[in-house]
Amino acid sequence: MNSKLALMPLLIMSAFSYAADEATPETPVQQQLQEVNVRADAKRVKAARSYSIASDGDLRDRVNLGVLGKANAFTAPITVVNYDEQALNNTEARTLVDAVAKKDASVWQFGGESNTLTGLYFRGYQLDSRQFSVNGLAGMYGTQGTASVHVGSAQLIKGASTTVNGMDPEGAVSGSVNIETKKAADEGNRKIGLGWFSNNRAQGTFDLGQRFGENKEFGVRANGKLRHGDTPRHGYSEDNKEFALNADYRGEKLRVAFDSIYAKRKTNGGRARMQDIQNANGRLFDAPDGKVNLLPSWNWQNTVGRTNMLTFEWDAFENAQITGGIGYNKARYYGTLISPTICGKDGASSQTATCSSASQYHTGTARLTDQYFRTLSMNLTARGEFETGPVTHNWSTAFDRIIRQRATINGSAAGKSKVEVKANENIESKLASFKADYPNSWANSANLDANIKVNSLALSDTLGFVDNKYRLTLGGRFQAVEYTNKKEGKSGDAKRFSPMLMAAWVPQPDLVVYGNYMEDLEPADIKTDDDGNTTMSKPRVSRQFEVGVRKNWGDFVTTLNAFQIKRPGYWRGNTKKGTDFAAYKAAGGAAGDKQGFERNRGIEFNTYANLLNKTLRPSFGLMYLQSTVKNYPNAADNLVNGVQVANPRVIAKAGVEWDTPFAKGLTLNGNVSYFGKSYQDTQKQYAFPSYTLVDVGARYKTKLGKNTLTVSSSVENLFNKNYWQVQRGQYDRSFAVVGMPRTYWLKAELDF
Repeated sequence: MNSKLALMPLLIMSAFSYAADEATPETPVQQQLQEVNVRADAKRVKAARSYSIASDGDLRDRVNLGVLGKANAFTAPITVVNYDEQALNNTEARTLVDAVAKKDASVWQFGGESNTLTGLYFRGYQLDSRQFSVNGLAGMYGTQGTASVHVGSAQLIKGASTTVNGMDPEGAVSGSVNIETKKAADEGNRKIGLGWFSNNRAQGTFDLGQRFGENKEFGVRANGKLRHGDTPRHGYSEDNKEFALNADYRGEKLRVAFDSIYAKRKTNGGRARMQDIQNANGRLFDAPDGKVNLLPSWNWQNTVGRTNMLTFEWDAFENAQITGGIGYNKARYYGTLISPTICGKDGASSQTATCSSASQYHTGTARLTDQYFRTLSMNLTARGEFETGPVTHNWSTAFDRIIRQRATINGSAAGKSKVEVKANENIESKLASFKADYPNSWANSANLDANIKVNSLALSDTLGFVDNKYRLTLGGRFQAVEYTNKKEGKSGDAKRFSPMLMAAWVPQPDLVVYGNYMEDLEPADIKTDDDGNTTMSKPRVSRQFEVGVRKNWGDFVTTLNAFQIKRPGYWRGNTKKGTDFAAYKAAGGAAGDKQGFERNRGIEFNTYANLLNKTLRPSFGLMYLQSTVKNYPNAADNLVNGVQVANPRVIAKAGVEWDTPFAKGLTLNGNVSYFGKSYQDTQKQYAFPSYTLVDVGARYKTKLGKNTLTVSSSVENLFNKNYWQVQRGQYDRSFAVVGMPRTYWLKAELDF
């Protein structure tokens, strides 16, 4: 199977290349040279807009590749897509992660509307929302962030990206998200909106922008969103506030922008995630109705984020540009912490003899928690181009510095009330005996108080050969990490150089074959030896190999790529008698040592089309993923071999928009998402079942005098499917959240 997996992309690349050659007629160069040039130029222009034309503007063609600068997504040597605010607005998902996950087959979310913990999975690995970048500055989105009001576009780099974007202070594997903020359009922005979401939520929005000056050099744009009320899930309500302000100057050579963003979301009954399902003595009970809440409504969480940032671009010389920025984000996540856990072997904390079946769960007790994240991020980049004979060079050098302080303060004690719940009984009635008896006082000291600094210097050069048909990118990033645990009085530092190798073959403007080797880094643990010496291991390195091909066929675009990401495992340090780590330590090993690996191999296919005179826009995405672990320390520090938990083998997503001929201005749309089965445990004893979700909607646009009114509506989870939204944690820990039930929404927006 592995050999077949490796050969498949090569076979399809050859087929694409052959098809492209067959489609190009042999033309006598001397007789029709001028005509060929004109055709080639038109073909090149159209190919440069491959994504935006095929998606009718839902996807942007330009992307920000960090140290490599801005590039065209179609010809980039890595897999990257950039969703425009139009796509996010039409989706009208309540959180950014939900909006992105509805669109992309190789991405799925955890949390979002269904849970207050938020983030995305790329190719089977987790990326928390606090690791998202804004305008190229790392960590500016905020912990457990959900805001979308300021998002002009959301760019996804799929796969390892540390060398391109720099290392997040807490590390990340297999993907990155960069958000570009909204700026005032030349024609101005004047839009207000009202919306309603089931079960009983009202929403108001505004988008106001204007440009000033003789050449519209100065711009100001303000956005806001307010949403309040009850979700379709019983006992789950939200109060959401989002505001954003952008001011920018764009001169002939200098462009400067300032952004200020504020977001606060208050929820009751919103964090009900089933913990440690890998320990169950059987298959997790069937998902209940999406309206059912696994925890009581007095369970509450608040998230608050504030970001201020300044960025600039300066065309310093004819063939050189300097860019940079600085930003500060202050984020807070606070509320009650309750960890419902499946019953079974070592399943629930303080479990009783009656809590022994996978058809039961244990609420655990409630305790206050308050988490602070303060992030200072800055970067400075210089890039340019020159030629050495027939070879072109696009060079770049970048310096990034990120400082993050994390602190967690817990309540002085946990409450005493807790409940064991059986899946076949009335869950909400049973939860009535679960009381909010936790103390409202706080512990005297922080449970976690850490400071992480990351400094990095990157260099790259993209060489172009034979009229830039062959492109080779060489480079790397040197990174230094400093970690201080203030609570324990420990500190350490580590350094590493991460190489980068990319190649692209562009035989024709509408055909690209590419490959890359990239690395991702995560901070290692601080260790203290028997003599009291404290050191920090080198950053943990995950390695990716990827090959892919893209083809613009005229009315539609196809992309295909294959990848492998290998991430090392590490000992946790569980010295409990009988664990594999206890034996390893007895032989001279230590916690934090590398041991075994997890490996994800996969194939991704996507197509976007704009058919029937640009009135029918279908899209389709498919990911096939093999996730394995070998000699890998699990959460209990025992070595396991098998599959990685909670990673679906197959994910497929299809969507369509149709501008109807029978009603001018009316567009119908639908989306289908399929998630294949995954496993609770590495030994494949028990599976999370597959499920399919269907959304349908409509959008009607009409003129009211000189103004434009757009009315949109949708039914999400049309067939009210009951399902578990599965998640994976560190090591082999598996989690699940009850998926949201059928949800309705309606909104009206007036452009004036």
